[in-house]
Amino acid sequence: MAGTRQHSSLGGSLISSQIVSRLVEELRCGCYAEATRLPPETELAAAMGVSRTVIRDALSELEREGLVERVRGIGTVVNRSVVALDHRLDQKFEYCEMIRSMGYTPFIDQVQVRPISANEDLATSLGLRPGAPVLMVRKRVRADEHPVIASVDYLSSALFHGQDLDRLDFSRPIFDILEDMGIQAVTAVAHVKAVYGDAPTRAMLELNASQAVLLLDEVSHSRLCQPVLRSLSYYTDFFDFSILRKKL
Repeated sequence: MAGTRQHSSLGGSLISSQIVSRLVEELRCGCYAEATRLPPETELAAAMGVSRTVIRDALSELEREGLVERVRGIGTVVNRSVVALDHRLDQKFEYCEMIRSMGYTPFIDQVQVRPISANEDLATSLGLRPGAPVLMVRKRVRADEHPVIASVDYLSSALFHGQDLDRLDFSRPIFDILEDMGIQAVTAVAHVKAVYGDAPTRAMLELNASQAVLLLDEVSHSRLCQPVLRSLSYYTDFFDFSILRKKL
């Protein structure tokens, strides 16, 4: 009962997110690891110590992610092929966690932070006027000794409200820095393509002449649907991504 009271004090969306994470873990390596179907909502609610409404919301999220399908007259069917997928490109992910999941230790180095003026393309993507002050954060991510990602993040300088930028640790995930400012990025529109990369990027990633990289050009939006971050992330062939395509 104590666990139920603790959950009820949290926001509904947060509770559902926690249950989604628990169910994914159970589907992959827990009590439902061999299941082809999940139990009825009432049984899941009792097992998880939450309401049936929370379970229904969590199952809706799992269905959106393709992990299960709810079929009338049959129940909640588990898609084991999708459950087994790692490093899904159609989901938001934190690359340090992804590197750890592959058995490597992530390191952030070559962090460069400088103010710039937004050109027309950058200004349009962030909902700013051309020439508006923007903070550019460039860094490299290594998996053990291997350079695997070069990233460039752009944020409106107005988001920092005159803070002393020298006091901020920009080696941290950029989403954590945003959350420290009370901004939660919840959705992102990403354009994906293979590119050769400019000279600074190729030097950071120590690429040979024949190597291309995968570019994710993303604009992240807040809960108010406002653009808050433009990110260019260059991935080497160290990664093997998956993507789920669902018929609409």
